[in-house]
Amino acid sequence: MKTKLVLAVIAVLALSFSGCGNKNAKSNDNTPPIVDAAHNSRNSLDYEGTYTGTMPCADCPGIKVELTLKTNSYTLKTTYEGTEDKSKDFIEGGEFAWNEAGSIITLNNDSCQQYQVGENKLIALDLNGKRITGDLADMYILKKN
Repeated sequence: MKTKLVLAVIAVLALSFSGCGNKNAKSNDNTPPIVDAAHNSRNSLDYEGTYTGTMPCADCPGIKVELTLKTNSYTLKTTYEGTEDKSKDFIEGGEFAWNEAGSIITLNNDSCQQYQVGENKLIALDLNGKRITGDLADMYILKKN
């Protein structure tokens, strides 16, 4: 039952999460990314901590997200705004993995959510592992507390 509830949240968030099967999706740009192995988010940033934000919601004012990262584990809390229904509050935890470039983490949960790690922020990526663009793009950024 918990898995079904988590999947319902994923459906509401639509493009804010990415699938595990798309990790190797290629861009139309044939230029390989330049990776500085000596300096990346994993080894250059103080990424551990709690990140918060409010992501878009189809049937509510927004979904409050609190993601806490430790060395290789996470805790993710999501809460629907504007409702007293506590059945729409979710807490999950587990491990996360870094991509080879050390710039993106993938939560090892049912949805395999991906976030680009930046200076004091996490940016939720879409189903293809790309940044979300458009008018709501800023709502997919979690800021470090």
